[in-house]
Amino acid sequence: MSALAKGRMSVAAGCVGIAQAALDAAVRYAGEREQFGKPIARHQLVQELLSDIAVDVDAARLLTWRVADLIDRGQEFATAASKAKLYASEAAVRCANNALQVFGGYGYIDEYPVGKLLRDARVMTLYEGTSQIQKLIIGRALTGVSAF
Repeated sequence: MSALAKGRMSVAAGCVGIAQAALDAAVRYAGEREQFGKPIARHQLVQELLSDIAVDVDAARLLTWRVADLIDRGQEFATAASKAKLYASEAAVRCANNALQVFGGYGYIDEYPVGKLLRDARVMTLYEGTSQIQKLIIGRALTGVSAF
């Protein structure tokens, strides 16, 4: 189980990178793209999308760091790794999707990175156990009852 749990932490870390890249791209684009004579970053709902991405990035990063800390201290980390993998992979999908919303139609063309980020994020929900498997692992740790 240790190898799988470490793999889950690695997937979570990769998801943090995808989510951060989505945030960076969306913030940059929102500052550059103008509509109605002002940068779209000045629109309230664009700022909401950006803040949602930023919160997800921070939360995913902190869950992943927690797993790394548990490993460094020689403590049990399998359940924490499942939590980090579950949250970070789902967050990466949300972040990439929200970034695509910021980009609008341009998010679908290859000139911009967010379409690829969304594809990359989605597959991360499958590596090292699907999101549903992570939920079963977490549920078993909470209840002591296996649902497998």
